[in-house]
Amino acid sequence: MKKIILKSILPILGMALLALAVAPGWVSAQQATAPASSSAFPPQPAAPLEGVWDSHLTATDCNGHTLFTARAFEMFIRGGTLTSVDNAPPTAHGPGLGRWQQVGGQKYRAPFQFFRFNPDGSFAGVQKIHRTILLDNDADSYTSTVKFESLDPNGNVVFSGCGTESATRLQ
Repeated sequence: MKKIILKSILPILGMALLALAVAPGWVSAQQATAPASSSAFPPQPAAPLEGVWDSHLTATDCNGHTLFTARAFEMFIRGGTLTSVDNAPPTAHGPGLGRWQQVGGQKYRAPFQFFRFNPDGSFAGVQKIHRTILLDNDADSYTSTVKFESLDPNGNVVFSGCGTESATRLQ
């Protein structure tokens, strides 16, 4: 019985030892052919919008009547993602997440959305914000036009509005 087990294990053990003996050479050959950069993507130049901004929003009913004002910190991250946190109570909604893209010159689109919650903590739906940003020439401030929609948990629009935003680069 021991001879049968040994005969069946020896070829597997031999292959494993051979693999271990060859592996260091194979790994070093792979390292020699890898690009010098630690990333497969070449570095991209920073876009003027990248960074953290202190934003002030005035939301309206699209007829010029102010509904509310809010302040937010927004981070435009290289590659086109963005995060937004505002001064609403954290129990009202989660952080904003979205994407941004340059559409020409100093003009950008930066939609994002966040989950909304009822006062009892239950899910109330999603808030979608659509913005067109115009960055000033020195890239230290911007203004934007805003449209927003509040959706219920089933995706039905329950409220919408407009607004304006102004922001300065957080120093």
